[in-house]
Amino acid sequence: MTEIEEKQGDFEMYFGPAHPGSGNFSVRVQLRGERVMKAVVDPGYLHRGFEKLMEYREPMQNSVLSDRICVLEPLQWNLLHAEAVDTLMGYDIPERAKYIRVILAELSRIQSHFIWYAVMSMGTGFTTGFNVAMGYRDYMLDVFDYITGGRLYPAGYICPGGVRKDLPEKAEKKILTLFEKIDYMHKFAKKENPAWLERFKEVGVLTKEEAIKLGATGPILRASGVASDVRRDDPYEIYDELEFEIPVLDEGDAYSRYLIAMQEIEESKKIVKQAIDRMPKGEVKTPNMKPIVHFRKAKGETYTRNELSRGEGAIYMIATGKKTPYRVKIRGPSFTHMIPILKHLLTDSYYADVPAIYWSLNQCPADVDR
Repeated sequence: MTEIEEKQGDFEMYFGPAHPGSGNFSVRVQLRGERVMKAVVDPGYLHRGFEKLMEYREPMQNSVLSDRICVLEPLQWNLLHAEAVDTLMGYDIPERAKYIRVILAELSRIQSHFIWYAVMSMGTGFTTGFNVAMGYRDYMLDVFDYITGGRLYPAGYICPGGVRKDLPEKAEKKILTLFEKIDYMHKFAKKENPAWLERFKEVGVLTKEEAIKLGATGPILRASGVASDVRRDDPYEIYDELEFEIPVLDEGDAYSRYLIAMQEIEESKKIVKQAIDRMPKGEVKTPNMKPIVHFRKAKGETYTRNELSRGEGAIYMIATGKKTPYRVKIRGPSFTHMIPILKHLLTDSYYADVPAIYWSLNQCPADVDR
C-alpha cells in the first residue's frame, strides 16, 4: 500500500455546512475507524463579495460595510477600514477620537473572546458555558447600543476622520460598571472543569515551528510560543502609550488557545481603563471631514494592518482620484487558520475532537468568504 493509499479513509463524513456547530463552513473528513486520515476544508457558503462591493461605494458607505466583514468583531474592522482611508486622505485624527477608537476596539475584543468561549463550549456539549458566556456578552451589547446606536452592527461608528459622534453622557461609568458585571464570567470560565480539560488539553497541538510555517497569527500564534502582536510590534492609534502584556504560552494545544483568550480579556480591560483615565477633551472628528468622504483628493495605495481578536487583519487599498477606491483587498486572520492550519491539525486526530479543534482556532467563516 502506497503512502497516498494509507492516508485514505474507509468512509467519509461531513462536518458542516449545515451542522449547527460549523458556522457556514464545511469540512470533509475521511475516517478509518474513529481516526481522521484526511481532512478537506471547503469554504464558500456565504458568497458575500465585500471587496468588490467596496470598490463601487464611497468610504463612508464602506464604513457600514466594514463591520459586516466579521460580525463577531465589527468595531475592529470599522477601525481597520477607517485607518486605511485616513492614510490615503491624509487625515490628522484628533487625540480624543483615537482614545475612543481604542476603547471600542478593546471592548469588541472582549465580547469576541466571550463568543470564542461560548462556541468552544457549544461544540463540546458544555451547554452551561455557552449560556453563561452569551448571557454576559449581552451586557456588552447593551453598552455598544448605548454608545453607537447598534447592538451587533455599530453602523460604522468608527469612521474615516475619527468617530461618528462623541461618547454619550455616563458612557465611561457604564463601561466600568460593565466590567464589574462580567467579572463573574471570567471567574466562571477559569474554573478547572475536568470534562473541559479532557476535551481540550493536549488536543490539536500546533508547534511553534508549524504555527510560523503555516501562517498563524494572533492568539493562535501566541498559544504556540510566539510573542507577536501588531499593537506592540507596529503600534497604531495610542497603543504605544498604554501598558499591557502580551500573553504567551508554549503548549500550542486547544487548551492553551483558550487560556490565551481568557488572559487577553484581562489585558483588554487594563487598556480600556487606562484609556478612560487618560482620555483628553476635544473634537472627535478631523475638521476637514465631510459627511460624504470620497477619494477625489486621494491618490496612492496603502497596506494597513491591525491586531484583531482573531489575529492580524489588513486592508490593501488603492485610490486613483475617483470617488470610490480603485481596489480593496482584505486580509483576514481566519483564512490561514481555517485552510492550512485546520487541515493540518485534523489529520490523525479523532473524529470526536473535530469540533474541539475547529472552534479552538476561533474562526470566522464570514471573514474567510469575504
